[in-house]
Amino acid sequence: MIEKVIKEIEELFNSNITDYRLAKDSGVTLSMIQNYRNGSRKIENMTLKTAGKLCKYIESKKEDNKITPF
Repeated sequence: MIEKVIKEIEELFNSNITDYRLAKDSGVTLSMIQNYRNGSRKIENMTLKTAGKLCKYIESKKEDNKITPF
């Protein structure tokens, strides 16, 4: 289950959604999004609170089919 969440968050970070848009829409700070995307923070060490916000965002976007890879 954890692996599935990590994979979904990795896919989100590899999508064409800007850092700013992702931060604004998910409620996760811009600096955190940037740190996860540039690798200075590991997704495996993400707090449950942050992961929950991103998973909620992912679920909302799945309904809209707005996550597309680069």
